[in-house]
Amino acid sequence: MMTPKQREYLETNRKLIDNLDDALLDLLAHRAQVVDALWQWKEQQALPRTDPAREAEVVERLLARAETKGLSRDAVKPLLAALIGKRLLAG
Repeated sequence: MMTPKQREYLETNRKLIDNLDDALLDLLAHRAQVVDALWQWKEQQALPRTDPAREAEVVERLLARAETKGLSRDAVKPLLAALIGKRLLAG
């Protein structure tokens, strides 16, 4: 059984996490829109949609930055793999 103080602490932090999750989703949606527009432009210019060398640079930069934030490279790497070079927009 939780005390009222424990319950308040738990609920406050759950709300904070919910807000952060919502912000992450908003950023993902914005990123997806930018990627989609870029890919449309690349198609019009007859350029390849993806650039594996650029994607590798981005992933390495972000993994290094993740470490400076105290995050595990091993935990962040699959998140980046699911994001970088992928189309997130539905349809």
